[in-house]
Amino acid sequence: MRNKLTKYTVIVSVLNVFILILFPLSTQAQSTAPDQEVLGFYKKYMIACDEFDNKPKKGTVDDLFCGVDIKRYITEPLLKKLVRSYTSQPTGDLLPPWDPDYLGDSDYFLHTQDVDAQWSSFMTAKTIHEYKNTSVVRLFMDLPKSSGGPLAICVRVLRDQDRWKIYQVDLATDNYLPTCKGR
Repeated sequence: MRNKLTKYTVIVSVLNVFILILFPLSTQAQSTAPDQEVLGFYKKYMIACDEFDNKPKKGTVDDLFCGVDIKRYITEPLLKKLVRSYTSQPTGDLLPPWDPDYLGDSDYFLHTQDVDAQWSSFMTAKTIHEYKNTSVVRLFMDLPKSSGGPLAICVRVLRDQDRWKIYQVDLATDNYLPTCKGR
């Protein structure tokens, strides 16, 4: 009887060790925080856009987003809206009729015309507001004065299964910083 109890105890102990080892791995499979998801996208996007200028273009939708697999990071409605806006002439539906220079030549995500991969090291993100499956993240880029100076962007994200996806990017001028609340 004692021998069986010892075997049972050893088996339970071994199972507990395996559970403790596997538990941290399972928590990593869960969604990252909204601010980390946004920061990760922006760093990848900025580096890709800087490198993209020297690469041959394929003539596909991916060319509009510097070759980044954009479907992984933004919602389907935003993707459709951006593609429609970027490919329509003379202005897309992201440009309000009262302000034809709203976006101008600037990138929707960065609100800049130029991109430098080094800028990715000047970025920080902070979740400003989170409610159920939506969140607002303030992305701050502490750019050098030679690059236009500091820039803050309010990024609105939506939980899509196990990821946070961007559904809207606001110009800093359209929001009161640091709270990202609209006017």
